[in-house]
Amino acid sequence: MKKNAFYFIMTFIMVQMSYAVNLSDYAVIKGTIAIPDLKTKEITLYNVEEGKPVVAATAKVNSLGEFGFLTPVSAAGFYYVDYGQFKSRNQLIRLYLEPKLDINLAISKDSYVLSGKNIGQNALVQKANEIYNEFAPFARLGGNVTYVEFYPFIDKGVAKADEFSKSIKTKDATFNKLLKLAVATDVEELTYTFFRMPRTAFPDKDDRPAVIKTWQTDKKFTDPDLLKLQNGVSLMSNYFFYVTMNSGDAPKRLDLTEAVTHITDPALKDVYLRDAVATSRMKIEEYEKIAPSIKPLMVSDASKAFLLEYEKVLHKSVGQKGLDFTYKDINDKPVSFSDFKGKFVYIDLWATWCGPCKAEIPHMKKIEEDYHGKNIVFVSLSLDKAKDAQKWKDYVTKEQLKGIQLMADKDFGSDVAKNYDVNAIPRFLLFDTKGNIINADALRPSNPELRAQLDKLLKS
Repeated sequence: MKKNAFYFIMTFIMVQMSYAVNLSDYAVIKGTIAIPDLKTKEITLYNVEEGKPVVAATAKVNSLGEFGFLTPVSAAGFYYVDYGQFKSRNQLIRLYLEPKLDINLAISKDSYVLSGKNIGQNALVQKANEIYNEFAPFARLGGNVTYVEFYPFIDKGVAKADEFSKSIKTKDATFNKLLKLAVATDVEELTYTFFRMPRTAFPDKDDRPAVIKTWQTDKKFTDPDLLKLQNGVSLMSNYFFYVTMNSGDAPKRLDLTEAVTHITDPALKDVYLRDAVATSRMKIEEYEKIAPSIKPLMVSDASKAFLLEYEKVLHKSVGQKGLDFTYKDINDKPVSFSDFKGKFVYIDLWATWCGPCKAEIPHMKKIEEDYHGKNIVFVSLSLDKAKDAQKWKDYVTKEQLKGIQLMADKDFGSDVAKNYDVNAIPRFLLFDTKGNIINADALRPSNPELRAQLDKLLKS
């Protein structure tokens, strides 16, 4: 009875909508999901905008595990069914939707059965999804797999994907091209993601699968159809990260101005740069250095609106009065921020347990030494927990740390951490001689551009 009610509702909806719209513009998806202990009560249907998944519709799952979508399809393309598995790269349920399709899905934990009155090209798409699912375990966060398992797989996996792509020969040339691009994108994006994930075992730096070298070309991204795939932007991001980290003797920071020279299509450049800037955590100085080169390439309305808000946030604290904190030094003497008025102030927020913080210490020592006697104060402010105060004092003494050494009273709950939204360290703050903020996320001592900035300030 319940099942009949479900299909009655779907039929009723379709009949009612037919009075207002042309049903030939819609696709129907009916499904059941049978996964033990699954708590999801809602299914999400994603489509794609500018190379990323966006929600197209949601549907409730009834007590029998049934759900349904009646979704408008203005242009044929890929959609993705998510019952909670999609973002974690578990089984991929990708559909190529066109108007008039009528699809049934029977979803289980590791697979789905496809049927229906008109499934279009989706039997072929399902085979592409199976190839994705073979690569996906190597790209999951927390997966207990390393290069020991991945390297023996990749050549066979790539060969299987290539063979499948050659078999895509339907009468729809547009679909053929897009599915082939999707398969290639899946394989490359998941492979590059593998190299970004934390692992328990690592290959030698020069030990990389030979096939990856064949993917690297001068003009890498040329096809705007990449933006019709949910992992299009992710592929560009992961590709440039991989190339940057695996070129030269030592890893270096991604150079966006260099990266876009390998993208020929204007739309791809626009979308890639918007995503890269949004996720880069650039300092003001770093952004201002590359802005003249990248802003002329970010010409869409979306990018212009993004840049307006991004620059507003980037500069929101500049010129504001710095927090007048008071904390104790290693001799328990109180020291206040206001004590340094009349001098430039460079503050290092760190902790004794923080490896990246300690890696900056030699650079900090050198800068303190080189700028000794000039109108600038260097403050190292520890965010160690109060119970570790003696540990902090011992570390300062043992390492002969110079400058002004202070410890905040409540680690990340202290006023200085909360005022400057500090949720990760090391973090550096730079203030002018009036105690106003120059940069609340300043350059690190290891960055050579910091010296150029300090020299300029001290001459002003």
